[in-house]
Formats: sequence, structure tokens, C-alpha cells
Amino acid sequence: MDKKKVKRFIGKSVAVLAVAFVILSIVSKRKKRDTVYDNEPEQKNPLEGKKVIFVKDENDKENADGIRGHLEAIGDCDHKPGLYERYIKRGIDIVLSFGGLVVLSPVFALTALAIKIEDPGPVFFTQKRVGQNKKYFKLHKFRSMKMCTPHDVPTHMLDNPDQYITKVGKFIRAHSLDELPQIWDIFVGNMSVIGPRPGLWNQDLLTAERDKYGANDVKPGLTGWAQINGRDELEIPEKAKLDGEYVRKLGPIMDAKVFLGSLHVFGKDDSVVEGGTGEMKKTQTESTLDTKKKILVVCQYYKPEPFRVSDICEEMVRRGHEVQVVTGYPNYPEGIIYEGYGKGKHIDEVINGVRVHRCYTIPRQTGSIKRLLNYYSYAASSTSYVLSKDCVASDGKPFDVVFCNQLSPVMMADAAIAYKNKYKVPIVMYCLDLWPESLIAGGITRSSIIYKYFHYVSERIYRKMDKILITSRMFSDYLTSEFEINEDKLKYLPQYAEDLFGCLSPKPDDWVYNFMFAGNIGEIQSIETIIRAAEILKKEPVVFHIVGGGTDLDRLKDMGKDLDNVIFYGRRSLEEMPKLYAMADAMLVTLASDPILSLTLPGKVQSYMAAGKPIIGAIDGETRVVIAEAKCGFCGKADDEAELAENIKKFISSDNILEMGKNARRYYEENFDKMLFMDKLEFNLI
Repeated sequence: MDKKKVKRFIGKSVAVLAVAFVILSIVSKRKKRDTVYDNEPEQKNPLEGKKVIFVKDENDKENADGIRGHLEAIGDCDHKPGLYERYIKRGIDIVLSFGGLVVLSPVFALTALAIKIEDPGPVFFTQKRVGQNKKYFKLHKFRSMKMCTPHDVPTHMLDNPDQYITKVGKFIRAHSLDELPQIWDIFVGNMSVIGPRPGLWNQDLLTAERDKYGANDVKPGLTGWAQINGRDELEIPEKAKLDGEYVRKLGPIMDAKVFLGSLHVFGKDDSVVEGGTGEMKKTQTESTLDTKKKILVVCQYYKPEPFRVSDICEEMVRRGHEVQVVTGYPNYPEGIIYEGYGKGKHIDEVINGVRVHRCYTIPRQTGSIKRLLNYYSYAASSTSYVLSKDCVASDGKPFDVVFCNQLSPVMMADAAIAYKNKYKVPIVMYCLDLWPESLIAGGITRSSIIYKYFHYVSERIYRKMDKILITSRMFSDYLTSEFEINEDKLKYLPQYAEDLFGCLSPKPDDWVYNFMFAGNIGEIQSIETIIRAAEILKKEPVVFHIVGGGTDLDRLKDMGKDLDNVIFYGRRSLEEMPKLYAMADAMLVTLASDPILSLTLPGKVQSYMAAGKPIIGAIDGETRVVIAEAKCGFCGKADDEAELAENIKKFISSDNILEMGKNARRYYEENFDKMLFMDKLEFNLI
């Protein structure tokens, strides 16, 4: 072909494309009003342009997320698109969508023909979806389901969805060909190539979750960050967080990552599961969940002592699993709880459906030698029991899994390891705090023989675990570097908070600001930092309330005896705590400065957040990260009373005190909710 013919061909092609572009642009402008319901005002979203929250209400109709409730407006959207989002991204969308319509026109034609042949009817179908700023628009897809399929219902909400999907539909869904008509939605301007996938108009929970992260502020996309990081198997909160991460990092680099990642994901079908959000996880575990497990729990303490492991075991029983517990005698003075228990005898009892085996332990008392005797008496008696013929499930067979609730000390996992070695079953450990580091709370130094011995014991036991559930993300680096634990064994599962305080009555107005510490009181908690801050602030309208008991209480009382703004309450019952929490303007969390101990996230942080209370901290590590993430208060360096005092001054002069409390409660609901914890624990156990 000579140069003249080439030039003529190129010229004609450009002319044809230009004419096609002009025609499509005119058509898109005329159709735009119809695609966003301008001609159907009754279909428009009354919450368009508003920030929303989801409110559970059993009186409401179940929405497309399977939950009863509704959305409520809490303000206006204030998103201001930047230069890239407004002009460059839109320009790229126009070029790519027009090119896609032209280049893929043969694919459009063949797909439409296949759909028509298998199940006569319309080739396309539309759904009302949530667009930018919650504006409803009509999303177009190739029809992948039969004509009799209910409309505007997510696949995962259908009863036996496979019955509705055509053979052609299964193929085009697996390879995302059903999404191709959305190229037109991009050209029209209702969507972008890259962005959060548009939710159904009645997926209220998804809409509200995305609002937390600003993911409704941008145009929805044909593909997105969540799409290439899990697609249908992601749960709604996880999906919303990923969408929010995309919005935070919105720019050419992020869009390029998503685009290239999408080419890989769309080429295979292993992340598309008919059933929608979270369905892959369900599919992967469905057979396991249907076959209830026999769980052997090894723990140091159980009821009547108020440890969370008791709730965990009872919840697993409610979910249909068999649970038996191997534990020690309750750690109370002899003659009180021990009354009726025979010394040196094995005690069997059933508590709320959980069969509890109590192995005799020498009472735990102060002093290193007596503490070691307590540890070893439990390790010896529990190991002896799990290896006996009596340690079997109700069917007379071995248990399916051993749950080792992080013991104090970790060496008590010897019983779990002995059972694993005998029956070859996996062990899952729940790591509440780090051993041997926790020994420092009892005054043992890292240079001592005891510490070094327990370091050896800890290393041996950590390595024997099949899975370790860590309550602090910062545990990961310590365990991998200190003990060379395979990172794949580590799963983040923070403790849950007892939701005793979610409905606290509003604090009455008064002239003083009340700050409260609630928890165990020892040297490691560094309560002296609070007392020294109280000394600095003695002329300010603040009062410090110290609730709890412990080895350091008498010394601290003496230290604060001349301060009128410090009140000690001693140890109080769980039933008394809501009333005490109610009078606090903010809660305090402190910990001695230590590079390892600071990795721990104290359980009181979860309780503070459950109470919907702002938090002021003098603590390093994970807790500082959590307070910053939650935007629920201020946190300074550990052992720094001057910074603590300054943060308290900053708090009492802040206009955002109520907002901090709301943020704390919201963070609790998203991360520390009890049932959320139980769901994740069950998944890791079975």
C-alpha cells in the first residue's frame, strides 16, 4: 500500500471517528437527564449531597444488605475535587470510554447475540445505583440472569441465585464482560473508569460505611481498589475501607495501579462468587461451619473470675460447637472460692453448656518462688489431664482444635502442645500480651535469670503454635524478630469491649472537668504520671478520679495525699462502673515508658471507647496509633506529666469534646464490637 493510500485511510478513519464522537456526544447529552432521573423526580435521592449514618431499626423493611434500618442525614458533603479529579481524570475517562466503545463494538455485538439466543428478551438491563454525592443514576449491564429474576435485588440476597443465572451469564460475569455497557455510563459522565463500584440505591449499610471514608464523594468506577483486592468476597466494612483508601490516595499513580491490577483480576474468575459481598468467605467455610467443631480450651482462669474467655466459650456453644475447658482453681484466697473444692482433686462442672475441668493449682501469691509454684502446678496438672483417657469429646474421640487463651505465663500452653503432639490437631493461641515481657510488671528485670528462662520457654511455645491471634498490630514485628515466628501464623484480632456503656446518660454541666483512670494499678501503669500532672494542674478546674486496686495503690495514695484534685476509689465491681464512667468528661490511659511493653493495646482502651468517652493518654506505641486513628482525644509520650497536663488543657479548651466521644464510640463499633470479634475468632478456629 503506497503512502497516499495510507494517508487517505488514516484521514477517513479520523473523520469517521470524529463524526462518531460528535454523534455519541450529542446522544449522551440528550440522554444524560434521563440517566439521572431528572425526568422522574420521585426516583431521585432525597439524601443527595448529604453526609449520612446508618441507624438500625427493626421496624424498617430489610434493605439490600440484609439489615433493618435506614439512613439519616448528619450534614452536607463538603468534598472539593482537585485539578486531577475534575479535569485530567475526566479527560482520560472520555478518551478511554470512547475508544472502548469503538474497539469493543464486535465484543458488544457477539455478547448481545449470545444473550438473545439463550434467553430471549432485552440484551441490557438497568439498575438504580448510587453515584457521586449519592446522586442516583441508571447503571447499564449486559443481562446475565433470566427474565424471571427479581429486579434491584443483589445476587447474594436471592434464594439459590444459581437458578437465575444463564450459561452465557455465568461466563460473562466470571470475566466481567457483563460490565462492558458501563463504558457508556463513563462516556455519559455518571461513572469513571476507576473508582468505588456503585452500590444499589437500597444498600444503605454500604452507603453509610462508605460515607465514613469519603468514598461517596467521587464518581463510582468500572473497577476499583476494592475490586482488585477481593471483589465479591469482601465484607462491607472491609470494602468501604478500601474504597476510602482509594479516595485518600486519588491521583494518577493510584489510578494506574488499579488499572493494571484490573487487567490481572478480570482475566480469571477465582474471585467472583455468585452470592455477592462476603460470599467467598462463606463458600470457603460453609462445609466447615456446617460441621460443628469440638474445641478444647486451655486457660489459666475461668468463671467465676471475670475473664473474657468465659464469654468466648459460651458464645461458641451457642453457635453449636462443643466446648470443653481445662483450667485451674480460681485465684482467690483459700477458704473462700476453694470451699467445696478438694485440694489436689480434679473438679468437673458444667457452666452454661461448657464442660469445665479444674486442675488443682497451688494458690498464686506474691513472690517469685510462690508464683513459679503456681505456674508449674497448673502446667503439670493440666498436662497430665489432657494426656489422660478422660480428656475426650462427647463422642469419645479427640477434639478438632485446641484454643490456648494466652496464659499467664505462656508456658502454661504446655498442656495444649502435649495434646497436639498426641493427637496431631492444630493449636490456635490468643496472644493478649507478650511473654516474657509481661514479667516486668511484677518487678522482674530483663537481665534476671527468671526472665531469661521464660524467654527460652516462650520461644519454644510460640513456635509450636499453628496460629497466633495478636491483640496489637505491633506484636507482629516483635514476634517475628525476637522469636523468628513466621508472619503467616499471625492474625490481628483485637480484644472486644463489653458494651455496658453505650447508653450512658449525658454528663450534667458543672464547673469542673473530670478525668478518670480505671483499671489495675501497678508500677507498669505509671499512675504517678497522672498524679504529677494533677500537681501541675492544681489551679485548673480539673479533678482526677483513680478507680482500681493493685500493688502500687498505697504508694500512690501517699504520693497524692496533699492534692485536692485527686480522688482514689479502690477496686469497684463491674456493676458500679457505668455510673463512674458517666461522670467522666474523658478517660486516661498511661503506661510506663518501655519499647516492648508499649506495643500492647490495654483492654481499658476498648472499654473507654465503648463508653463513648474521649481518651487522653500518656503512652507510646499501639495505643497512640489507635487514638489518632479514632480521632477521639490526645496522646503524649509515656511518663511525661508535662505533656499530659498540656493535652488536658488542650482538651478542656476544645470545641470538639462531644465529637471526640462520638468518634470513640464509632471506632469501638467498627473494631471492638463483641459479635464482630466472635465472628472472626470462630473463623480462625474452624
